[in-house]
Amino acid sequence: MGSQVHSLKALSLLIVISMVLAMLPMVTFPTPAHAGAHDRENVSLNGIWDFYPNGGAARHDIRVPSYWDSPDDFGYPASWESLNHGIYRSSFTVPSSMAGKEIFLSFEQVAPLAKVLVNGVPLATETDGYLMTRLPYKLNITAVAQVGGSNTVEVRVWSSNQLPADAVDASGQSLYPVGVDDRSWGQGRGITDDVELIAYPKVYISDTHILTDLNNNSNAADDTISVHVTVTNATSSSQSVTVTNSASLIGGSLEKSFGDRTVTLAANSSQTVSLSNVPWTDAKYWWTHDPKLYSLNTSLVQGGVTRDFSATRFGFREFSVNSNYYQLNGIKTNLRGDSLQSNWHVKSGAGTALSAKESYKDTNIAQVKLQMDEWKAVYNVARTHIGGAIRELYDYADEIGLLIIDETPFWQYHNRHSFNPAAMDHVNKWVQQWVISNRNHPSIVMWSGGNENFQHIPGNANTLIPAVTNAIKAVDTTRPIIQDDATTDDQENHHYTGGYPDGWMNHSNLYGLYTNNASKPKGEGEAYTPSQGWTVLDASGAYTSGNTKDYMNDNLVSQAVWHRAADRMVRGMRYAGYADIRYYHNWIYAYEVIEDTIYPVWTDLSAKGIKPAKIERPMFNVFSSSHPAFIRSDSYEYTKNTFSPVAAFDKEGDRLNRIGVHPPVFAAGSSTTRTIIVYNDEQRDGTGIEVAWEAGYTNPANGTYTSFQSGSFNINVPYGNKGEQAISFTVPANVSARWLQLKLTARKGATLKFEETNEIGAIGSIPPAQIYTAPVIDIGTKTIDNRNQMHKIKLVNQGGGLSTLWSAAGQGGGLTLSQTSGNLRGEREIYFSMDPSSLAPDTSYSRVLTFTEAGGTQAQVTVMFRTGPDTGGASPAVLFSDDFESGTASGWVTNTGSWAVMTDGSKAYRQSDTTAVSARAVQGSASWTDYEVSARVKAGAFGGSYSGIGLEARYQDAANKYTFSYSTNGNILKIQKTVGGVYTDLTTKAYTFNPGTWYTFKAVLNGNNLEFWVNGVLELSTTDTQFAAGSIGLFSHRSDSRFDDVSVLSSIDYN
Repeated sequence: MGSQVHSLKALSLLIVISMVLAMLPMVTFPTPAHAGAHDRENVSLNGIWDFYPNGGAARHDIRVPSYWDSPDDFGYPASWESLNHGIYRSSFTVPSSMAGKEIFLSFEQVAPLAKVLVNGVPLATETDGYLMTRLPYKLNITAVAQVGGSNTVEVRVWSSNQLPADAVDASGQSLYPVGVDDRSWGQGRGITDDVELIAYPKVYISDTHILTDLNNNSNAADDTISVHVTVTNATSSSQSVTVTNSASLIGGSLEKSFGDRTVTLAANSSQTVSLSNVPWTDAKYWWTHDPKLYSLNTSLVQGGVTRDFSATRFGFREFSVNSNYYQLNGIKTNLRGDSLQSNWHVKSGAGTALSAKESYKDTNIAQVKLQMDEWKAVYNVARTHIGGAIRELYDYADEIGLLIIDETPFWQYHNRHSFNPAAMDHVNKWVQQWVISNRNHPSIVMWSGGNENFQHIPGNANTLIPAVTNAIKAVDTTRPIIQDDATTDDQENHHYTGGYPDGWMNHSNLYGLYTNNASKPKGEGEAYTPSQGWTVLDASGAYTSGNTKDYMNDNLVSQAVWHRAADRMVRGMRYAGYADIRYYHNWIYAYEVIEDTIYPVWTDLSAKGIKPAKIERPMFNVFSSSHPAFIRSDSYEYTKNTFSPVAAFDKEGDRLNRIGVHPPVFAAGSSTTRTIIVYNDEQRDGTGIEVAWEAGYTNPANGTYTSFQSGSFNINVPYGNKGEQAISFTVPANVSARWLQLKLTARKGATLKFEETNEIGAIGSIPPAQIYTAPVIDIGTKTIDNRNQMHKIKLVNQGGGLSTLWSAAGQGGGLTLSQTSGNLRGEREIYFSMDPSSLAPDTSYSRVLTFTEAGGTQAQVTVMFRTGPDTGGASPAVLFSDDFESGTASGWVTNTGSWAVMTDGSKAYRQSDTTAVSARAVQGSASWTDYEVSARVKAGAFGGSYSGIGLEARYQDAANKYTFSYSTNGNILKIQKTVGGVYTDLTTKAYTFNPGTWYTFKAVLNGNNLEFWVNGVLELSTTDTQFAAGSIGLFSHRSDSRFDDVSVLSSIDYN
């Protein structure tokens, strides 16, 4: 832990003792974390720059930062998606206040390879003037900048598909790390992060490195801290400065003071001041559940005046290997998480069918934080898959206690990179600059040297992996080092054990597949991905080993079914005791997309972060208050429970919970014994856990639940370990065709840590099929631009059986289903598009779809949307209106009752006879087809238990019509049809209707779709083909009824 002194070359841009800084413009520095503002200044250069595709003469606007190869998201030409080279240009003014200071041009990230010129002068770097992918650079431009005047900057960027001649070896392999820009899930091309102009005083703090040491235990008595501060003198004479350091809790008071150190620096040199192994026996630790953060406040004092100041954030923590597990602050800590394919992208493009086809091309800082908050609620670790992340992600992980495995962009390095000495020198410099930039983040607990750099390839095993490991150890010895899908000293790591992509998915031997390593931590770095398609079932509904991306295939499982099956396998890995479990980007399937296209409004293009022009079907939303922030999917709870630190799993239930397998049937009156696996993967609240259980059953026909037996037990489980306990219960007699459920909860003291309820089989016999779908889908605003966007409907068989046929009715009016019939095998996702081109602009609409399965059960969904301003239809025509303010009811034809215009606040049309049966007043044309009729209605009093009030539509005559009404007979709303004088209720709903209160009733008739709205809420919807046209009526049955503001609007002709 002592003072670390290295040469400029070995430390890759870190200036150290006695090095002379000749030609300062050629030097780059890693960014000090959280630099304070003393004599320092910074100016954002984000905004609109000039862009020249392929270095040509044609100029375009481009947003900095952005991805030029995501043209749809930023409004760029579509051809840029395959663009391999571009030149950025901009002008900027160096403020006069920066005179006499060191001036830097800061790039957080440029990808994949770039060179920078200021005022026509190429800026040199240690890598032949190239900026390497995904690294922060601070380029010293003091010698070339015009202070107080205008300056120009030019950035030349190349993709990995078109590298300059001096960037490849004789065989065309890259000499520089270039990442994965050529992949749809890669980091993107261009200036992809913030650009700033920064000024420091001439004598300044150029780096701070903080190391905390807990001596691999949780006893604070032997804790120490080491601080290494590098000071740079950029003047032409020697300078003496005093370095002062103190540590304060973020948002709190001073916690630790350090002794001052005075140092004399030669002209144009740097020196590292080290405070090594300083005792600190009362530091507050950084934990995942309580991430205490400190600020190391460092000042350079000269002649009693503070010349420079920086605040470096850190956490007092230690992460280490102990035998075959990891420790955080001396406590066994198992890693349970997933891979983040982040940068500014907060979600993954992985997936197969449309159910997984989300936009991942945003996002701003607030969206990153929202996603990470959700992540932290489920997982404790994230791997920055192939190439690191934005600084804001690391910062926020520090704040919320999310562990990070930080990874290089070296994915299958052998496929595109050279192994020659020049390439390895660049690898060394890339790795050291990356580690130096990030090593003060307490959230980063391990370095991953790469992904799938297979060790059977000699270049990887003998050249790359040793070079990466040595480069990391040269600048940080405090963290374990792994290679994802390779074995190192610190972990045996595998990808897709059992085979790619599904491996052992659905295997019956859940608890015997995975075996732990006895001598070092074992990890599954990637497992179970639908990248080749969702799982396919056979004709009977049984599981097969096949996959398909054909979303029309009836044999495809749903997103939630697949996700739960992947989580089931994670439970098998947990049981084996793996130290590190991370499957591959499957976290995204715990969410549904927001069914809309959002167009963010950016008021300040100079602010930090990516600013897309369009976000299609986002997963996380911080832009629109009319949409939810996120939508958790049907698999979310099972995923959350799978990764829950404290958990209680039904061992037999998870083993038998397989796709395409009939659930077990428990004989009524039989006894069963279950083994409960209890995990304690926290580092707090002790090792005593109380587990409570409750057995019950549900009726799938109506969803009712009955509890029949419960119990509890206490168990002691050491941190990072598991225990097992048997329970028994007796299934009730005289019960059949019900789903047997087991609910498990786990508590530490009074704190609930875990809760899960699962169906573990059927009682007596398998229940009959019962189709279900969510009753409402809001797809937001439909425009000409997004009319081909596909939206998901999920059908679920809540009853039994592996397969049942289904059919759909109600498409039309611009709504087109991907299929109208099929085979429902448990769960099925179908899709639809909504073309609004014939609809009126800025208008709300709805469509009703009805699904029927072979056994006769039905489910309905109402699709709601609003048209945008660009749709081509005319506004709805007003066919009729009457507010009765004339004092007459001209044109209304009544049949019975006592009708007259009266005053009730305003003029209204009243039927006052509470004994009149089916009294009505009719108006309009028999040729009206698709329309909506609305009116304010009020019942002054009802004449008994069989009374009603409402509207009639498509009225042929008294014996043939539709009625939309409230009835006191059962206190229901209903849509009723009358054919030849015979009444049939098409759909009903319980409703509380208060006499003496005005309500707004609206009946909407579009083709076969019928809707009943009350006070702006869609209460009932159905389909029927009986009547295609007819007039309207006001309906009063044994009621003192009042009607006002009657309106009939035409619906749009969709043909």
